[in-house]
Amino acid sequence: MLLSSGARQVVSQWLRCNDFLDEQHHPRMLPSTPHDPDSFADLVEVTNPDLVPGVVLGELLRKGIVESLDSGHVLLKRSAYAPRGDKGCNDYGSYDDFSDVDTLRRRHNDT
Repeated sequence: MLLSSGARQVVSQWLRCNDFLDEQHHPRMLPSTPHDPDSFADLVEVTNPDLVPGVVLGELLRKGIVESLDSGHVLLKRSAYAPRGDKGCNDYGSYDDFSDVDTLRRRHNDT
């Protein structure tokens, strides 16, 4: 599965930037509406102001990297960034290293 450079940058930023991580340093669910604080649009703006949040979100949804929730949030699916590995391994690496979602581990609540 190939993602545009901009979409890869956004996912990598989501995995690294403390503003978009929860207390366990996992990617937070982000509001999908641009006027909410720490929204997906804010993530895109921080990553690269030349990117259009709606275009990036559309690509990530089509590729199954994120899920749009009924609550109005966007969830980065763990299957999109957590490689198979030893139990207890929390090293997610860089999203640029991953090219095939089928080889990645899934959370029980990923659809």
